[in-house]
Amino acid sequence: MFNNEGTPAMKFSICSTGLKGMILEKVLEAATQLQLHGVELWDGHLEAYLDNGGSLPELRQQLTAHRLVVPAISTYAAFSKGEQASDQELQNIQRAARWAAELECPRVRAFAGHLPSCKADAMLWQQVQSGLCAASEVCSQLGIRLAVETHNNTLADTEESIAVLLELSGPVVELIYDGFNFFVDQLDPLPALEKFYPRITHVHVKNYKWNHHNWAQSVPVPVLQGDSNQRAILQRLAELEYDGFVSFEYFGDQVLELTRLSYLEVTHQFFGGGAYRP
Repeated sequence: MFNNEGTPAMKFSICSTGLKGMILEKVLEAATQLQLHGVELWDGHLEAYLDNGGSLPELRQQLTAHRLVVPAISTYAAFSKGEQASDQELQNIQRAARWAAELECPRVRAFAGHLPSCKADAMLWQQVQSGLCAASEVCSQLGIRLAVETHNNTLADTEESIAVLLELSGPVVELIYDGFNFFVDQLDPLPALEKFYPRITHVHVKNYKWNHHNWAQSVPVPVLQGDSNQRAILQRLAELEYDGFVSFEYFGDQVLELTRLSYLEVTHQFFGGGAYRP
């Protein structure tokens, strides 16, 4: 749980996907105010920043000034919506990988399709496999790794489907583990964490007072207060001496406050109140 200097090895970031209405510079300022270690960047934020005259060297300087790193660049590529869409998604992955290389970010996020594994036919599996293999290749050429998020309504939604996906996609594909995405399908998230831990290089956390009958009525709450047992997940990660990033992933108009409260809870629960800064 702690490194040799006695400081927490686990690091914390915020997903900028939940802050799409905020310009990138403000996202960085918010992450600094929250005393986080990094920002998981939505590729749309980067696209807008560059379209408005920003440059990657300037962004690197801003990240250094804010003492932030980028653990992942998140795309919405899914490789399951037809050949034309998949071609565009592959271009988006390649673009994100180039940005990642410039920003010293190790990975790019993708999804494994847009339908649950129980509804996917062989053709869909083939499309997703082909897309992920091509995406991992373009990432690898730039020294970047492709990471597939465990997510409901994708081919990475159960232990069994994830195992098949990893076998088909090859050893270079990583996993972004999100235990909450198992919970919404009323699955225990811990067995997948145990089984696939060697392939897990990044983690998402969030929590809700969850309405299984009407998801839209669910209420987001700080990460240790909701219906999903995120405490057990974080405890197990600590026991496994996970030293990567954990991204708080919230959406809506309370993203920053929920992230602030979640980070306070986690640091007090697991690190005795001491927020680690590198």
